Amino acid sequence: MRFLALLRKELRESLPWMLLAAIIFLAIGGFVLRAQAYLGQPSWYYSGLSPGTVVDTYRLTHFSPLRMTGSWLLVTSIGLGLALGVRHFWMPLFTRTWPFLIHRSANRPTILWAKLAAAIISFIIPVGVVWVALYRYSCRPEIFETLPTKRVFIEGWLFILLGLVAYLGTALAGLSSARWYTTKILGLAFATIVICMTIFQWRLGWAFAVLVVGVVVLLSQIIDAFLNREF
Repeated sequence: MRFLALLRKELRESLPWMLLAAIIFLAIGGFVLRAQAYLGQPSWYYSGLSPGTVVDTYRLTHFSPLRMTGSWLLVTSIGLGLALGVRHFWMPLFTRTWPFLIHRSANRPTILWAKLAAAIISFIIPVGVVWVALYRYSCRPEIFETLPTKRVFIEGWLFILLGLVAYLGTALAGLSSARWYTTKILGLAFATIVICMTIFQWRLGWAFAVLVVGVVVLLSQIIDAFLNREF
């Protein structure tokens, strides 16, 4: 019951950022898809093909209107991760409410896992649901000439998980008791490296491997810092 009460509290405080992320991504993603549906298949992508050229299937299906929303999905996810990280781990520091929260009847692991669970839900519901809705809309052959592949759908969830990496990096920086000019920013720096390495991986398997390693490293550091820090 204490965990559920803390989870509701964290979700209530995260709700404005969840709604903002969902509205921004839905508005931009919906506008991009509607514009592509109105304009039709872009010709510039295939303008380099010569008549009679043998073209592999991947090149014909590589481009889809949904791919144009990928950069906005990544920006929205990272922005949501930064906002939630600040809200969950920086605001109690600024408002000096950590002692009140830590010395409640719930123990530290319960408080930490409530925050992490609220963050995961905040990514799945607003951003993930909108991504699924846009994907299903872009799969309608009566509207779009080129339909997205399963890889595009998986890449979208990869971008959403990168927002969670940004959240963990922000949380670790907030929990660090070091100063800015020493090692306090290492959490954000490491998260940035993980995000860049994941984006530049061509194979999805390697991309997910890098992401999992980054999450494990950040999460282990967060648990150690939260359980042992004197607030």
